[in-house]
Amino acid sequence: MSVGPRSTSTVRLLIVDADVSSRRVVRKALEARIARPMLILETAEHDAARVMAGKQTFDVVAIDLETIGGPAAFRAFTEQLTPTTVYAMGDPTDVQAAVACVRAGAADFIEKPVDGTAFARRVERQFVESIANTVDEADGLIGSSPATRALSEQILRVAPSLGPVFISGEAGSGKSLVARAVHGRSRRRNGPFVTLDCARTPVDRLVADLSEPDGALATADGGTLFLDEVGHLPDPAQMALMRFLDTGEIAGFDGGHRLSVRIIASSRRPLDDLSGPAGLRQDLYFRLNVLTLAVPPLRDRTEDIPLLVDTMVRQINRDSGSRYTRFTAAAVQCLAGRTWPGNVAELRAALENLMTLYPGDLVTADMVVPIIVAPAAIAATPRKKLAAEVRPLWMEEARVIDEAIAAFDGNIAKAAAALEISPSTIYRKRRDIEEAMAARSA
Repeated sequence: MSVGPRSTSTVRLLIVDADVSSRRVVRKALEARIARPMLILETAEHDAARVMAGKQTFDVVAIDLETIGGPAAFRAFTEQLTPTTVYAMGDPTDVQAAVACVRAGAADFIEKPVDGTAFARRVERQFVESIANTVDEADGLIGSSPATRALSEQILRVAPSLGPVFISGEAGSGKSLVARAVHGRSRRRNGPFVTLDCARTPVDRLVADLSEPDGALATADGGTLFLDEVGHLPDPAQMALMRFLDTGEIAGFDGGHRLSVRIIASSRRPLDDLSGPAGLRQDLYFRLNVLTLAVPPLRDRTEDIPLLVDTMVRQINRDSGSRYTRFTAAAVQCLAGRTWPGNVAELRAALENLMTLYPGDLVTADMVVPIIVAPAAIAATPRKKLAAEVRPLWMEEARVIDEAIAAFDGNIAKAAAALEISPSTIYRKRRDIEEAMAARSA
């Protein structure tokens, strides 16, 4: 039988197989592949398996047919299980047994000798959607676009490894969030997560952080050290980092002290662009070029923007403690129509600006357009206009319409939708505006 994964953080698995080597292959493959915490129980006895299944609930059960006593015994065993995913394992030439097991509720028939990696991949696929949602919610990777889902799945594959991780992505795209997600899904999640800003920290401090007992590297012992903008790491600091990567030690503890730290590095530039005389040492480049993640820019996942806006608005409302500010659907659509060269960071800054300008209001598209077209032209707080500054209504309409069209790169249909009017209304108003301008100049 096959059911969806339970909403628990720990995956529970039971392996029933008298073949010790077969159990070992399955266990090692699962531990290497599955990112979530796991509880794997094993037994070589069918009676013990029945007792274990009667006392606990499992997400996945893998049963060797010969160990359990054949297809009939397999059916009887699965009938006592609470809803779970069961795999039968056996002789690939015994087609009748395979068919009988599938009819009895097996999710699949696994041929022996078991290909551990292929089996672990099956189990991973069962849990990947649930895990991705958990990663999104817990670690700030908000969105359900193909690009975001792909990144979440890559994080889940990379996280269990012990090797260094390199994260590339544009400014504001969320590299630090990805680094925290990797740490949070790793076996080091209960250890410290320490960030070292390589671009802003003075050279002497960087060297000390990577070589001294009270530095960032030593503080991260048992956890993860995140080297933000590693391309700015000066040569003396690179040498200190290489010493640790080569020996696992730093100086200062009677000649040396061994640490257990995973290195995650990031840069706005791809790793290949960082190597060379003005960048990373060749040996450090090769040590960091093990596991790589690329964070997509917001323009490549614009379908995530409505969910990002909803999440950020709720966060800002909660954190500010001010009156509740909401956004109309057209306002959100207007935000989603922009490319956001500053990525998620720029989007959040725009939302904070709007919510400061209009606290407790319902933010509409015409409030959004000036912000996303010319943010620098918006004052920190609204001010009262002087009588001499009041212009005819048609001039204001012309300004708003022109800014909306510019915001959507000349697409009148999108501009009209953001302004909550029809395209024909835009054409009509532009004609009326031209006539008003002609009359004014006559």
